[in-house]
Amino acid sequence: MRVTNEAGEANSTTSGATSRKTSGGTGGAAEDATGGAADGASPAASARSLAASARRAQIVEAAIETLAESGYAQTSFTRIKERAGISSTRLISYHFGTKGELMDAVLEEVGLRAHRAITRRAEGRTTALDALTARIEAQLEWAARHPSAVRAMTEICRNERDADGTLRHGTEVTERANVDALEPILRAGQENGEFRPFDTGLMALTLKSAIDAAIVRMARPPRLTLAECVRELTTLARAVTRREP
Repeated sequence: MRVTNEAGEANSTTSGATSRKTSGGTGGAAEDATGGAADGASPAASARSLAASARRAQIVEAAIETLAESGYAQTSFTRIKERAGISSTRLISYHFGTKGELMDAVLEEVGLRAHRAITRRAEGRTTALDALTARIEAQLEWAARHPSAVRAMTEICRNERDADGTLRHGTEVTERANVDALEPILRAGQENGEFRPFDTGLMALTLKSAIDAAIVRMARPPRLTLAECVRELTTLARAVTRREP
């Protein structure tokens, strides 16, 4: 259907741009580390490639948990090694030459996980309003169920810096991804007469900001429950987009 397909394509495009910006995900760079697993590779080479991919995934997962627990400044190869239960930091530096490369891989992995889960929930909706509220609910639910991933991504975006001291990522990438996913749904709702006239870019940014605020309220006192946040934000989405009779 047009509503969900356009939104999915927009978010996929943003994820692709994020992947190009980073130094590689948990799959492609694993092949680089082992010389690649090309078609026709020997069973031994394929086994090595699979082992390398598994090791990278293990390291990325340990990095996510370490970031969430200790914060960016205290996240080191030594702490990640201890969290992953591996014997040496050299096993990490074999796959990720620097902390920055590992942080890039964490961002990409978290982004892909969220994209898959949220897009799946919004697919197949028959109206723009259903697609919009499903996406809001899915995004809040994913954040509530994966607090470590959300914290890890936040720590990187707020703290990872280039040599000149400027933030490497900031929040622009995730902001653009969310706006680009919401705006096509809003446009489709206007085109089919469901939604009133409004600036779709501004509305997408407004809803995105409300989602971010709700995620914070679920994580910090005075906490709101997931159900409360879903109810309030879906009610808000209906109210601000509704066409007057």
